[in-house]
Amino acid sequence: MNLNCSGQFRIIEALITVILVIGSMTIAINIQRIPSSWIIYSRRELDDMAFNLLDEISVPTISNILSNQTGKWESDISLLLGTLLPKTVYFNMTIYEFTPINESTIVMKMLNRFAITNLPGNFVRDIYESGSAIYIFTSSNGRIYMLVLTLIRVKG
Repeated sequence: MNLNCSGQFRIIEALITVILVIGSMTIAINIQRIPSSWIIYSRRELDDMAFNLLDEISVPTISNILSNQTGKWESDISLLLGTLLPKTVYFNMTIYEFTPINESTIVMKMLNRFAITNLPGNFVRDIYESGSAIYIFTSSNGRIYMLVLTLIRVKG
């Protein structure tokens, strides 16, 4: 009889061990889940994301693209933003250049010839949240640029 109790305790011990191992693996998998469309961004988070993105890429990347301005520079910036932003967030960017005419007059000129965006052509969805950031910087050649980036989260 004493041997049977010992065997039963071993079975219970093995079951508890299996439950603990499966539970810890489940918790680890849920913690490491890759973000997907279930992430919800608030307006404030979209504003912060837009500003942080512009702050990171403005001087080293966009300044270089704008100073060279090859034929498809708008597509280059669109590809850059599409790579850096989550697939669940749409973007629209406009770039302006400030040119001083005299001491009291400054002209603001839109540089992009076509839209820097990943919005589909037939965009008719309901907008859930949108956030934007304006970033003004001076390039290494002394030109002043204003970047306006709008991030959009849509319904569905």
